Amino acid sequence: MPRPDSDKSLGSLVGLAVCEALAKSNPSSVSENAPLIPALWGDGTSMALSLAESLIEIGGIDQRDQMVRYTSWFRYGYLSSTETCDFIDDTVKQAILRFERTWNPLDESLTQGDVCLARVAPVVMYFTDSRDAMLDACAKSTATTHASPQSVDACRLLAAMIFEALHTTEKSRILRPGLPEDIIPEIAQLCSAAPRRAESQVAVALQAAMEAFSDSDSFAEGSIKCLPHGPRALAAYGQIAGAWYGRDLIPQVWRQSLERSNMLKQMGNQLISF
Repeated sequence: MPRPDSDKSLGSLVGLAVCEALAKSNPSSVSENAPLIPALWGDGTSMALSLAESLIEIGGIDQRDQMVRYTSWFRYGYLSSTETCDFIDDTVKQAILRFERTWNPLDESLTQGDVCLARVAPVVMYFTDSRDAMLDACAKSTATTHASPQSVDACRLLAAMIFEALHTTEKSRILRPGLPEDIIPEIAQLCSAAPRRAESQVAVALQAAMEAFSDSDSFAEGSIKCLPHGPRALAAYGQIAGAWYGRDLIPQVWRQSLERSNMLKQMGNQLISF
């Protein structure tokens, strides 16, 4: 399979960071012609960068190494936009505290949550040559903090959609990618012609992202539609739409206003160079 255009790959990572910064902005002041204030990405992007760095330096999936890097972000603000961990989802905090006590990188409590949606893009970018390897890696990286079937399968669906966005020229294929046979019904039905309203937290966020992407014709339009649904829906949307539209079609003023934007570019370039 040919490697995707670098602009589209980088768009997935930059789209994530932009949408997390958008989630922190005052909704009444959001415009595709105005900078993001504050232009700070959130906890999801910091974990995505930690995961990206692990993939690059280890050369693949290493769950313990990923947890070490999440711990460095939590304790020291490593790879954050503010050089401090100014917010951490409680489910992630508990996973890190568990890891510090036990050195076990796996979430054996089958924790449910939606923050894991924000760190899918690096796996897709790294494993872009093999869809099966990518989906397996996505499940493993998700299971470090959120091993419930709902969370793992929502992330696998998101990964499949990002993968399609990088490789296809048909928008409809993104929203109905080929799914693994073992995906749970609640997540699988999100891709049906008439999906039911999602119930679990992670499925609700992903469904909102999918609807914003389906009902819009530009990165900015979809972002603004998704804004009322919260930061996790926005994070999922940013990764899908960024991969579809590409980095250059994300409003320039949003991209340029991001703090530490060079870090995103450097990490993204390293991910796609493998």
